[in-house]
Amino acid sequence: MRKKSFISLALMLSVIMLAFTSIPAIASEVPADKYTYALSGEAGTQSKKIDLEEFDDNQRFRDVLAEEKYKIVLVKEGAEIKFSPKEKMPAVVSYYTVDGSYGGAMSWTIDGSEQSVSEIEANKTATVKLYKRYGGYTCDLYYVFSFGEDKNSNIIYIVSEGEETAASAPAEPAANPAEPTKEPAVKPLKTAIAAPSVSKVLVDGKQVSFEAYNINNNTYFKLRDIAKTVNGTAKSFEVGWDGEHNAISLTAGEAYTAQGGELAVSANPKAKNAALSTSKVYLDDQEAQLTSYVIGGNNYFKLRDIADALDITITFDSKTNTIGIETTAQDE
Repeated sequence: MRKKSFISLALMLSVIMLAFTSIPAIASEVPADKYTYALSGEAGTQSKKIDLEEFDDNQRFRDVLAEEKYKIVLVKEGAEIKFSPKEKMPAVVSYYTVDGSYGGAMSWTIDGSEQSVSEIEANKTATVKLYKRYGGYTCDLYYVFSFGEDKNSNIIYIVSEGEETAASAPAEPAANPAEPTKEPAVKPLKTAIAAPSVSKVLVDGKQVSFEAYNINNNTYFKLRDIAKTVNGTAKSFEVGWDGEHNAISLTAGEAYTAQGGELAVSANPKAKNAALSTSKVYLDDQEAQLTSYVIGGNNYFKLRDIADALDITITFDSKTNTIGIETTAQDE
């Protein structure tokens, strides 16, 4: 009798141990009835695993690959992800360069407006489009969709060659950040993820190092960095600050007064949160509409806006990923 009880107890313990060892595997997966997911523009799957050279800047992507709980999906340019959780759920689409370096997180479109959020509210439908190149990068990118409490449910997307889907953007949706072409007016996001710019910058043909950031395919610079760089040229301008009225003043044609700290560059810039700046900007005593974000405690302004306001010529070489800032008159 005792032997039978012992066997039953042992069997029960085995079942319990088996259940507990299964929990991590179950917990890492998001049950399919907790969300709906759709993808337009799917072009197939890739069975070959991604193998990256190991270095510090790609540790985040290598952690995703190490989980081995992901699939690689090939998509067409402009493919769209639609995600709707049944309850509030973390969900992020991040992008990485071909060597695995982190580029940033994409903004979701929810209720018709772009939102830089990492969680989706219950029964809300969030969408995002995938492009071969994005965020000012001229190399191909990997996109990783991570969702769930542990974000261990990962889908990796690679944009393959092919025609755009019907819902995709125009021929070059990931416009180069400083390309001097007119863009449709887009209301800036109140908050966003700012990714460090990887573009080389030439000022009148001479390379200058800036700590600049990309937000939604536009490059943002500090006003004082630009002022310091063009000082002594025909495009010199002074920068003033009125703390009482939270206002920045720009005076074209005047020499710039250095404050110290201009053109400082971090050893290893990282992606940062950005909030739309509330400071007003006045150019020669007239209010100017310049898009700016507070990033790491500093105001960063869209390069295109600065150039337009101060009549500075901006060029972009997509082959070398080089922004050109020209202060002299260009030949027609």
